[in-house]
Amino acid sequence: MHTGMPGAMLTSAVDLDACDREPIHIIGAIQPNGALIAADVARARIEFASENVDAYLGRSADQLLGLPLVALLGESQCAGLFARSLEPTQPDLLRPHFLSLAWPDGREAALECFCHVHDGRLILEFVHRQEGPAAVWEEDLVRQRIISDLIQPDTLTGLARIGAEIIRDVTGFDRVMIYRFAPDRHGEVIAESTVRADTFLGLHYPASDIPEPARRHFVLNVIRSIPDITAPPVPIRALATGAGQGRPLDLTFSKLRAVAPVHIEYLGNMGVGASCSISLIANGQLWGLVACHHYGPLHLSWSRLRFCELLGGTMSALLQSLENRIQLAHGIRAEKTAFAIERQARQGRPLRAVVTDEADALMEQGAAEGMMLRLGGQVVARGRVPERQVVPASLSAALFDGIATSNHLAGLSPHDASGSNGIAGAAMMELSDDGEDWLILFRQEFEHTITWAGKPGKRETVGSDGTLRLSPRGSFALWREERRGRSQPFTAIDAEFLRIVRRALFAMNSLDRERAAVAARSAAEAEEARLRLALMDAVRSRSMGELASALAHELNQPLFAVTNYVNACRQELKNHGVAVPGDVHALMDGAVAESSRAADLVRRLRNLIGQGEISVEPSDLNAVIRRGTDLALAASRRDPPTVVYQLLPDLPLLSVDPVQVAQVVLNLVRNSLAAMEDRADPVLTLSTRRFGRFVEVAVRDTGAGIDAALQDRLFEPFHPSTTSGMGIGLSLCRSIVEAHGGRIRVRPVTDGAEVSFTLKIADGETDG
Repeated sequence: MHTGMPGAMLTSAVDLDACDREPIHIIGAIQPNGALIAADVARARIEFASENVDAYLGRSADQLLGLPLVALLGESQCAGLFARSLEPTQPDLLRPHFLSLAWPDGREAALECFCHVHDGRLILEFVHRQEGPAAVWEEDLVRQRIISDLIQPDTLTGLARIGAEIIRDVTGFDRVMIYRFAPDRHGEVIAESTVRADTFLGLHYPASDIPEPARRHFVLNVIRSIPDITAPPVPIRALATGAGQGRPLDLTFSKLRAVAPVHIEYLGNMGVGASCSISLIANGQLWGLVACHHYGPLHLSWSRLRFCELLGGTMSALLQSLENRIQLAHGIRAEKTAFAIERQARQGRPLRAVVTDEADALMEQGAAEGMMLRLGGQVVARGRVPERQVVPASLSAALFDGIATSNHLAGLSPHDASGSNGIAGAAMMELSDDGEDWLILFRQEFEHTITWAGKPGKRETVGSDGTLRLSPRGSFALWREERRGRSQPFTAIDAEFLRIVRRALFAMNSLDRERAAVAARSAAEAEEARLRLALMDAVRSRSMGELASALAHELNQPLFAVTNYVNACRQELKNHGVAVPGDVHALMDGAVAESSRAADLVRRLRNLIGQGEISVEPSDLNAVIRRGTDLALAASRRDPPTVVYQLLPDLPLLSVDPVQVAQVVLNLVRNSLAAMEDRADPVLTLSTRRFGRFVEVAVRDTGAGIDAALQDRLFEPFHPSTTSGMGIGLSLCRSIVEAHGGRIRVRPVTDGAEVSFTLKIADGETDG
């Protein structure tokens, strides 16, 4: 599998990553099965030529360097060349341009030209044209197999096996292998077709066999052919002066690029004489390779190589389709699980209970044996989990987009291995922005043996001068490695499953948290309001109670004195022998009785104000409003205003104390009358409206309005809203309204003032 690079001469410690930095695209030579020239695009002048161009173009490199391209190709062929699309495709393909060149000696050469523009240069590679139709297209069996056999397999290994067989039949290579790259970039032979007795099927090749520059070239070029590893490379000569001097020729997209010495040594160690690699690209990534080996030179026509390239592209498309179909099926299952979680969570079920119910499905789709969920500080575990809950801290450092995976937990946190309980891998999904909530799926240890084609790693050799040289692996004998302490690796399919599930869980957890926060905030606000009202009620009750007691005390004394004085008058008249007529005795008795009744009324008023006692009865609210208004108007010495009633006609009877509600209306109307005293056209509006289980009564006037500075304390006792009075009228209104379960408030209006209060409609009351 090694692509090869020039051998690195080392005088210090060997750097095993040196191959990853070798510039194999500027190797400065080509393979001898073709010729190359390169011209500056701007001037179309030849500035590079391989030393073997005379065998293909009839002129030596010295004769071509500095020559205008049109002088070699002719105006017609040169125009046709520049009319083509010369930019490399992604990946680049074999696109021949057929030319006929007249040699100076009169002979004519028929050539295939592979041309492209790169790095400001037009690069032309020439091979001899194969006359007649390509033999491969005359083979009916091959066509049938491509059309029928290749598209039938529904598994990746089945497709790879059929593809390897077709390519070997078409090319004649001794061995054709299909490599698939693992997530750690090492390769495994998943299919093989060979004429030899030995087999490489199932063998693994280390990632170091294909250095990074080589992988890049496999992505950029579909096919790489080496017909003879022993053939000496042909140097490329550059024009002595001009733009080409000092800047090497970039052969990234060259089809004839020479083979690096390290790769030649690598193939030689395997006993291979010729090779061909076909890139398998799925979803824009290097999925694997078709590696063709022949144990001697093997020169294939470029027509046959183009067929291999086409077959490789077909296999890549089919592989991509199969992988996408498999991933789509897994994605659909993940979406169904996520939808089930979302549906139940949106119906109000706690997310913890929903995830616990779906635990088996989550573990099955995640190929996990255990699960651990943390929500709101509580941890729920299912299946096999580590004995010590220290894994989240280890995985958190590896989070990316809220997801972290590892098939080697001991590598993340070695001290956790003692409590692993056989768990070696885990996938963590972060379910909250603060990192407090998460879900982890655990995978148990997967003990398996990897059979390598030789021990992984390059070897160091010591030269005669004592220097160290980095060389490819020298042995390809089977070498087995026992891998323990790891779980099955997490694949791209696993990553998509984790992404889908995390999206749903994160959204539902955020919704749960928001609901909980709103509920907690509402509860806190309600409790704060309750305490504030309780405090205000206590203060108000105390103030009103003290007022009621003071009034009762002050009124009871003169009332008691009146009784005493009347009784004293009666006694004095008797002492002086004055005969008191009977009707006078009756008047005295009446005065004493009325004083006692007045004292009882004062006591009842004190109980009402201090203890909030009310006597309710079914009442017509509209009639109560009119009665309170009429009393206020009758007691007023001012000219009556225009009174507008906007009362709902179909209100149900309300269980209220009609006398006290009428008193509320009376107090509010009296305040409005006082506020409109100086108005030319005063208007008083009384209205009712219903919303839900409440009725609102509003009293609006066109007076001077209420100062904003007074509104916050308007309903406090001893805070007058008018220019006269003790300031207990509105405070008494609030006490009465709240005793009925309602609220009273000032509503802002543009002209005048409006005070409204609500009364609750008791359960069971109906309209009519």
